[in-house]
Amino acid sequence: MKNSLQNLLIFLALCLCALVAFQWHREAKLRQEIQKFSDTVHEKLENLQSLQGTLKRSEEEVKRLDTLRVELTETVKSNRTQIAQFIKDLAKSDAEVEKGLRRIEDFKNALQQANDSIKKQNEDIKKQNEEVRKLAEERNDAVTKYNKVVAEFNDLAKKWNELQQQLSTNAPAKK
Repeated sequence: MKNSLQNLLIFLALCLCALVAFQWHREAKLRQEIQKFSDTVHEKLENLQSLQGTLKRSEEEVKRLDTLRVELTETVKSNRTQIAQFIKDLAKSDAEVEKGLRRIEDFKNALQQANDSIKKQNEDIKKQNEEVRKLAEERNDAVTKYNKVVAEFNDLAKKWNELQQQLSTNAPAKK
């Protein structure tokens, strides 16, 4: 009986050892799984932080682009105002040139009448011709300056259109 009791105790001790080994093996696997989950959570947190940083940078870029858009819109408005003013000035200049042309025509008619009616005032007529020539030169100078301003305005409009076209091709893609 003593022998069977010892054998039973040895058997129970061996079973207990097997149980401990089994639990130790199971615990090792569980710790590995916990480590995998911990690594996964850590990776996801890093990804989340990276995405949040990207989101902040994107929001700042959107704010910067919105500010730039507002500035460009204000520039367009001011340019339109200036263009309208240039058009008004151009109309005024055209009216003045037309008025000058009519005055020149009137001077020519007056000169012809004075020449036909009075030959004695030939010296006065020569002086008037000089004045008419001076007015014509001033008119030609004004027209030359006007043509130069129109050419510069056309160049400015061309550059403006090229800039607008370039800006429209550089616009960010809509989301």
